[in-house]
Order: sequence, then C-alpha cells, then structure tokens
Amino acid sequence: MIFVTVGTHHQPFDRLLGALADLPGDELVVQYGPGAPPPGVNRAADYLPFDEMLACYAEADKVITHAGVGSILCARRAGQLPLVVPRRHDLGEHVDDHQAELVRKLEPRGSVIAVWDTADLAAAVTAAPSRSPVVAEAEPPLCPKVRAALEGA
Repeated sequence: MIFVTVGTHHQPFDRLLGALADLPGDELVVQYGPGAPPPGVNRAADYLPFDEMLACYAEADKVITHAGVGSILCARRAGQLPLVVPRRHDLGEHVDDHQAELVRKLEPRGSVIAVWDTADLAAAVTAAPSRSPVVAEAEPPLCPKVRAALEGA
C-alpha cells in the first residue's frame, strides 16, 4: 500500500493529487483534504482521524506527503522515508514557501526524499525504499517518575 496525505491545510493540493494518476490506483490510500478526490484509487477520504492516519503510516510500504512537519514526523516514526512534495506559494498551494525551506534542510540529512517536480513522482516511488522496521526507543529514566507523579502514586 502507498499512503498519500496532503495534510489539513485549507488550500487544495491538486498538483500532487493529479500526479497520482501515474501510480497504481489499486495500491493508493489517499487523504486528499479540501480538493477533489482523486479518481481510480483504492481508498480516498478528505480527512482521517489521527489514529487512522497513524495506522496508515505504519501499514504502508511507502508514504507520499506534502512537507508538513507533522506529516513528516509521523512518517519517520513509523519507519518511513517519506517522499515529500512541498507545497508552493507561487502556485497558490500555501501562504509562503516554508515547506520548500524545510525540505531543503531535511533532504541532505537523508530524512526525506524530495520530489520537486511531480512528473518525477512515479519514478521516485519506484526507486524509494520500503518501510524500515521500527525500533522501539528505550523510555528515558525520568518518564516513569513523571508518570507516577501524574497518576498520584
């Protein structure tokens, strides 16, 4: 399964949604936001509850997302190396170009796969690695004490 999310921003992201036509629709689960639902996909919803989003990140073989910080973090925590298409201000997709700025910082670190031109999306999906196993992080020693204090123990 390939999970695609455009986030919750109020401006549609038709450029990304249109590029999905070059991908196998039967593999796509798409959260498409305020835009029109993409045709021919396995499953599409304008918005999903957060727990369903997390399940999609965890179950997907690959993730395609806008460059929202929350979307990138959720993908990374699920073992994904997300393919990221930054929204562009000049195309009316966002209020400024902070998403492109973020991707320019994350891409050299290997935290995301940047897709600057949606015509390259299908090739990027083919070349991208599938999800890595998630390694559980050890709980910091302070957490049990804070939890105990909050629970009144």
